Amino acid sequence: MVEDKLLGAGGVKVFANGGEDGTVRLWSLSSSGKRGQQALKATLYGHQKPVSLMSVAGHKPSLLVTMSRDSKVRVWDTNTSSAVRSSCCVGMTSLPGAPVDMKCDEALLYIAAGSSVVVVDLRTMRKVNTVAICQPKLYSFAIMPSKSLICTGGFGKALLWDIRRSQEASKPKAVTELDGHIGSVTLLHMDPYKIVTGGLGDNFVNAWEIDTGKQTNSLLCNRPELGNTNIGCSAMAVNACRIATTSYGESQGLVSFRDFSGAVRPTSSKCNDDEQEADVWKFWGTQTYSDSDGSNE
Repeated sequence: MVEDKLLGAGGVKVFANGGEDGTVRLWSLSSSGKRGQQALKATLYGHQKPVSLMSVAGHKPSLLVTMSRDSKVRVWDTNTSSAVRSSCCVGMTSLPGAPVDMKCDEALLYIAAGSSVVVVDLRTMRKVNTVAICQPKLYSFAIMPSKSLICTGGFGKALLWDIRRSQEASKPKAVTELDGHIGSVTLLHMDPYKIVTGGLGDNFVNAWEIDTGKQTNSLLCNRPELGNTNIGCSAMAVNACRIATTSYGESQGLVSFRDFSGAVRPTSSKCNDDEQEADVWKFWGTQTYSDSDGSNE
C-alpha cells in the first residue's frame, strides 16, 4: 500500500508505504546516497496485520493515518525525531467490519468499513457520527467535501449521501440512488461536476450529474464486437474530461482511454422533433463534453 500524497508542509518531502508485515515505512525524496539506504527515513511498528489503507491528515500534513486489515487505525506524527517503532504513534482507534476506504477532510477522518461510513475526529480519536449505512456491505467510497456529499458503492447501485443531513438524522438516509449496474460497484470517482461508477461485473462505467444524481453517460469498457460477454471493468481513472478504464476476461483484457476535451457535439439525443429540450449524453471537464469526437481507444 502506497499513499499518493506526500507528507510534510515544506522542506523535505516524505512518502509512505505499508507492508504485509504490518510495518509503515517513510521515504525521503530529498535523500542522497545509495538507493535503499539513505532514502529510508523511518520504519514504524504497531500494526499486527497488513496495512491496507493510508491517508494524510488535512489539517496537519505531518500526520499519517493508517488502517490495517483488522480495522485498527493508527495516527503517526512523522515529524517526531524518534520516528522509529511505535514512539511516534499519537492516536489509535478501531472499527467493526472489514476496511473499504478512508479519506481525510481537515481534522475529520471518514472511514468506510463493513456496511457503514463513520466520522472520527483526529484531534480526539473519537467517533463523531455515522453518515452512511449501505446494507449488506460497502464495496467502495468517495467524498466531495466542497459539496458536503459522499458516495458509497453497493451491489447493483451506488448511493449518494448529504453529510449535513446525515449528521442531523438519527439514522442516515441516502438522497439519491444511482441504479443500473450489474454486480458490485467497486469503482467510484467524484469531482465537482460528476460521479463515475463501475465494477467487475459490468461492461459499462456510468456517469452521473453530481447535483441531481441523473445518469448522463454510459461508456463501454470492452470492444463492441464482444457484446455482453463476461468482461467487466477492473480499474478506472478519471481526470476532468479524460477517463481510462481497464477490462478483464478469461482470454483477453483491454485498456481504453477517452479524451473528451476536443468533443463539440453530443453523441446522442433522446429528444423527439416535438420536444424543446434534448436529454443528451455528456461528460465533463470544466464544461460539457461528449464522446463522438473525443474518443480514443
